[in-house]
Amino acid sequence: MSASPSWISRRWKSRRSAEERAERIRILNAELDVRRVASSDRTKTIETKATFVVAVAALLASVTGLSLVTLDTYLVGLIPLGLMIAAVASAMMALWPRKLDVPSARSLVDTQVESPKTADELDDFILEVKAKEITKRDDQTEERAKHTTRGFKFVFAGLVCTLFVVALNTLSPTWSPDDKPQPSQAPVSPQAPATP
Repeated sequence: MSASPSWISRRWKSRRSAEERAERIRILNAELDVRRVASSDRTKTIETKATFVVAVAALLASVTGLSLVTLDTYLVGLIPLGLMIAAVASAMMALWPRKLDVPSARSLVDTQVESPKTADELDDFILEVKAKEITKRDDQTEERAKHTTRGFKFVFAGLVCTLFVVALNTLSPTWSPDDKPQPSQAPVSPQAPATP
């Protein structure tokens, strides 16, 4: 008995599609590994910038601090300090630890070693786990970037406000209601006044 040509053709196509699928999975796996590293690097970059915001805001707040607060300028000096505190709070929100909520390496190995899934199904599952991790990490990085950008804006506004308050404090003696003219004493002469 000879095999029918259609059966051979189907088997050949099936083998070729399995080889193509394996090649696609290999390519996708490599690409997802590259994207995972890039996503992790973006997260580290945002965290570094948020740390910079905290350091600059803390430095400006400690240098200027309460020295800008005077009654002559109606406590306007509290505004830069408040902006620096807002910058630190915003940057801390960017640095706050977040959970990715994807299977850990250990749980992945423990659950999949004895799994009844075929190798193709396991490849699909691992690709999906990698894609989900990258998507969640990128979403978190986007949220961190928003907080970091807000922190930079607060630092810039605080710096501008600090310069304004310094100028205001410099000019405040000219209009301050606390600057009342002091009564002057008559000059004392070493000679006694003549009596008539």
